[in-house]
Amino acid sequence: MTTQPRLKLALIGLGRLGAIRARILAFQQPRIELVAACDTKPGADEWAASNLPPSVKFFDDPEDCMKNSGAEAVLISTATATHAPLILNALDLGLHVMCEKPISVDVITTEEVVAKAASKPHLKFLVPFCRRYDDSYRQVKQMVVDGSLGEIHAVESSCIDQQDPTGFFVKFSEQSGGIFVDMGVHDIDIGRYYLDVKSGLTNPKKQVNRVVAMGQQAVYGELAQYGDCDNGWALVEFANGKILTFHLGRTLTNGFEGMTRVCGTKAHSVINANSTVNRVEVRDSHGVRTATTPDAFVLYDKSFIKDLEEFATAILDGGSLTCAPEDAYEAAKIATALQYSFRNGVPVYFDDNGLPIMEDAKARA
Repeated sequence: MTTQPRLKLALIGLGRLGAIRARILAFQQPRIELVAACDTKPGADEWAASNLPPSVKFFDDPEDCMKNSGAEAVLISTATATHAPLILNALDLGLHVMCEKPISVDVITTEEVVAKAASKPHLKFLVPFCRRYDDSYRQVKQMVVDGSLGEIHAVESSCIDQQDPTGFFVKFSEQSGGIFVDMGVHDIDIGRYYLDVKSGLTNPKKQVNRVVAMGQQAVYGELAQYGDCDNGWALVEFANGKILTFHLGRTLTNGFEGMTRVCGTKAHSVINANSTVNRVEVRDSHGVRTATTPDAFVLYDKSFIKDLEEFATAILDGGSLTCAPEDAYEAAKIATALQYSFRNGVPVYFDDNGLPIMEDAKARA
């Protein structure tokens, strides 16, 4: 019996998603060997010692981890503002890279990272968008491909988090880039996934005509100081006339909801219209009720397994990747333009090079 090769991987970041990733890597990925975990926060070493196999080395410095852990690849699950420098460092050290979205909070840095990855084609670079790895979303994609929905002309989406009494994300907003950049990038990507935004273009560089966004601080007024909102609405008009609209929120009281409607000329398909965590109903004096999915990590739990499987297979066997660096780059341009639109109360148009036209060069960057 031959033993399959395993990918030696280091995980950087043991926060909320990083901790989930750590357990998956350690116990649910037969083709990946988690050789190291890294986090700069005090107490992270104790968490790693209690939750991970003793063979996993702990580092409190990312560069030290990349250089001395023996890893062939790295998964970056840190704060958004740290993604780009860590990706660039890893690529320069000859490591394959998987990084949670987004690459950066600005377009110029994102472009630099994508260009660096393109200059090293022997290294795999993956920014996974979790909905693309979900079975339901993939089933609808097949319906789009085989034409059973007709011509897809619009996508409507929503992503609404449960209200957090600690207000953690308020402070997080200072470095996240804002709700449209940090959260909306998922809805932007899934819209591009279904809408075939490259079709019918006279100028292939320009995929978007204009975007407009608006928002509220309905519950968390402190977000105003960061130019952010707790509820936001966006409209994206692609250059081929197709439309994406979505609602982002952080004020739901019952749990998490994430719905996508794919609008075709023959039929519509709705994904996750029902936010229940299972099919159990409770019928009592209060009426009929179901339990709500608590957060996106539960809803997309299998996605966080499948994207790692794909990353390992791409490196070990030369397999393909569902998400290309271009997907992250195009989504970043739209997300940045929407955040600017919300902050300034204006629509943002895109030029012939496919870049958002914003008066503040730093905002566009």
